Amino acid sequence: MYEPGVWVSRVSPTPLLVVVTLSDAITVTDLALTACKQALQPKRLVTIPGGHFDPYL
Repeated sequence: MYEPGVWVSRVSPTPLLVVVTLSDAITVTDLALTACKQALQPKRLVTIPGGHFDPYL
């Protein structure tokens, strides 16, 4: 199972950029948002309207 929050606290002190689409049908948006909340600083969250592949368009 995909659980991005399991290791996210170990990323610090490396800067973390989390890009989340708000209508993702492939990756669970709530899991990514929760992982970002659990991450230590420095971090940045970018949310994009649309689905999983829309950031690439």
